Amino acid sequence: MHILEQVLLVLGLAMDGFAASVCMGMAAGRRVWPIVCLVSGFHVAMLLVGYGLGASLPDSLAEIYPWAAALLLAGMGVNMIREAREPEREPCARTRMIGMAALALATSLDAMTVGVAFALIQVSPWFAGGLMGAVMVTLSLIGSLFGSHIGRARRRAARTAGGVILCLLGLKLLLNAMGLVSF
Repeated sequence: MHILEQVLLVLGLAMDGFAASVCMGMAAGRRVWPIVCLVSGFHVAMLLVGYGLGASLPDSLAEIYPWAAALLLAGMGVNMIREAREPEREPCARTRMIGMAALALATSLDAMTVGVAFALIQVSPWFAGGLMGAVMVTLSLIGSLFGSHIGRARRRAARTAGGVILCLLGLKLLLNAMGLVSF
């Protein structure tokens, strides 16, 4: 997987965390560092947990790894697009640390799937974790700082864009596995 594809994958994945940071920023006001630490920390941790799970799969299944990674990414992208179109089920602004931690955990579960995919296609866990950390710290800081200024429609657009990116990367991996493209 090319480095640009890895960056796009992490950016697509980070849109959920960005949306969560916006929601938390709406409630927390100027207290942004707990939000940044929670959202970024959960995303990096879950990515590495997923990587560990993916790396523990037996080598005898190596032939299906590209297919599995493609389907995981595309499925996750479709799910992100679907969730972005649904009405929000609960108020997104939570001020208590437990509520923010639960929201950060919920939005980071997708990172575990990407971690499995990264392990299957043999991306360095140090690079993947560092990239995820850098992207999430940046996006969660921006999201939480400007949370009160960004409306619900933009949060949905960000999640939809993230889902589309994941679907396209999954399609690219699938086409590579089929031998139809080699970029």
